[in-house]
Amino acid sequence: AIGGRDSSSNSAIIRKQLGKNDKVFHAEIFGSPFFVVKDVPESLPFDSLNEVAQATVCFSRAWREAMYGMSAYWINPDQVKKAAPSGQFLSRGSFVLEGHKNFIKAPNLKLAVGILYHDERHIIMCGPPEPIKKICICYAVIEPGGDEMTECARRMRIEFIKLQEDIAKQFNIDDFVRALPAGESHITESGNTKVESP
Repeated sequence: AIGGRDSSSNSAIIRKQLGKNDKVFHAEIFGSPFFVVKDVPESLPFDSLNEVAQATVCFSRAWREAMYGMSAYWINPDQVKKAAPSGQFLSRGSFVLEGHKNFIKAPNLKLAVGILYHDERHIIMCGPPEPIKKICICYAVIEPGGDEMTECARRMRIEFIKLQEDIAKQFNIDDFVRALPAGESHITESGNTKVESP
């Protein structure tokens, strides 16, 4: 799954990444990112649907305003229209979504940030806690409220240095800020996983 952070990345994901076998996710709130699940099998596992719905809601305005109980929905690529109907205007990063929407309630507002070893390098990623805990070397679970993004990123870097000093020191505070959802966050849990780093 890949997701946008702003109008430019939303536009890039829909215009350049969307394929015919994908599913498009959007939250039921103004200012939601688009998430695209690539190359979906005939029956997408329920856990995967829930995880992408949760990420879509968490990266929307719902996080900044701590709006619990929100839903996201998924649709097929042919339901996404890239041009406005005649006589109407679409702002950058906006699209017309037509037809039936498959709604999924986000179970909570909770994300995890982790360090992943991928393509012979370490990267910082953010997503629903369960998959992050499974695939990352170390992680920190966050919820809305508390610290501004920069302060949360600073605390997270300190926590990761305690967990995996040599790897975490490769990243600066801005690297962590880029992974966080917009708005205040606080760390509720952190730890190492069983994934081995080379």
